[in-house]
Order: sequence, then C-alpha cells, then structure tokens
Amino acid sequence: MRLLRLARQMGKQVEGGVLIELAFSRQDIAEMAGTTLFTASRVLSAWEQQGFIEGGRGRLLILKSNSLQAIADDSP
Repeated sequence: MRLLRLARQMGKQVEGGVLIELAFSRQDIAEMAGTTLFTASRVLSAWEQQGFIEGGRGRLLILKSNSLQAIADDSP
C-alpha cells in the first residue's frame, strides 16, 4: 500500500501516530496508487470516518497503521 510506504519513507513518529507532511494533492495520491481521484478521495474519507487516518491541509496523520496494514494484506 502506497500510503504505508510513504509513512515509512517520509513519516515522523508523533504522539498518536505517524505524521506525513504532504507536498502533494489527493490527485497525486490517486496517481501513485494507480486509481482515480474519486476512488482515492472515497477511500481516504472512509478511512478518516473509521479513525484510521486524520487528514488536514498539507498533512496526513496515520492513527492506526496496523489496521491499514491488515487492509493491505487482505488485498489481492
């Protein structure tokens, strides 16, 4: 999963999770993941609602990396 790879490469461990300071848009994330902007936005929004991540302008906080890893492991 690209998001977990970004966390390992660019993330900083902070209280509550791993912070990725984003210098790119959701469109950029979609392109990295090989999907559409609509799909990337829908998935990121769902993960926010489930408490896995917390988004903000120019930042993304991964709150539950184990949950995201489980999703990645379950993907074909």
